[in-house]
Amino acid sequence: MLCALGVSGVAFCVVEGYAKMPIAPGRLFVKWEWRNVPLMMITRTLLFFHNFAMIFYVPIFLQVIGLSTIASSALIIPFLTAAALSSTAANSVASKYGHVRAISLCGIAIIPVGMGLMSTLNEKSSIGMIVGYSLISGIGFGSTTQISMVIAQVGIPAEELSTVTALIGTAPTLGGTLGVAVVGTVINNDYQKTVRNAISSFIPDNTNSTSISLNPSDVVSSISSLALNSPIRDVLVKAYVSAWQKGCYTLIGVAGLQLVLCAIMRKVEFDSSEEKSQSAAEKEKDQ
Repeated sequence: MLCALGVSGVAFCVVEGYAKMPIAPGRLFVKWEWRNVPLMMITRTLLFFHNFAMIFYVPIFLQVIGLSTIASSALIIPFLTAAALSSTAANSVASKYGHVRAISLCGIAIIPVGMGLMSTLNEKSSIGMIVGYSLISGIGFGSTTQISMVIAQVGIPAEELSTVTALIGTAPTLGGTLGVAVVGTVINNDYQKTVRNAISSFIPDNTNSTSISLNPSDVVSSISSLALNSPIRDVLVKAYVSAWQKGCYTLIGVAGLQLVLCAIMRKVEFDSSEEKSQSAAEKEKDQ
């Protein structure tokens, strides 16, 4: 899949170089003063890398540690709610006070904190911990979601705005695909490895180990079919909790890359309402 991605990426760049109306003009990626376009393209992609990975794997993880299907699905709502509210709040603060880069950095800095807390969840975690950590993660994700689009647009000539907007708008789909695939690979590989290493010591000799599925896609059904005090159940749960932690660590690393990208982006500031009123008053005095 990675080879196909590399080949298709090279082919796309070659075709774009000869296209009369390119989808992603190369000029948007070579000018240093326009560096916010590629930086925000990557940053926004990584933001939705987090988003879709959380939405997809949190309910599965919660079912593994013993919550019902309905409860596991409902507990993703705090994350989404916090993301929506923080996005609105960040936009309001940015439009009133400016300092967009500082707001973006603060928002992204919250993501590794939230994911670090999420990595500590296990079968003994309370609902309050799950909700609280999800809220923190949602605040980090949402506070930069819409601002990243604006950052890419500021300072771009008017004739390029539609192209930049459409280009940045493709990031959520790309990020979601990569997030689910990459985090899923990390979780699945670690889960299978942990189960194989522990299966000989945790499963009794009279148990047919071949009947136990090592496929992470079957972990919920496998656990639900076992008794609460079954040693096999403990193996599967602990293995998936360990795999979940590795997935969260991956997201922490991705957040670190986002921080680096935002640190080198061009400074973007909005005129605050106070500055606008002062400038208007000065103009009136001059008249």
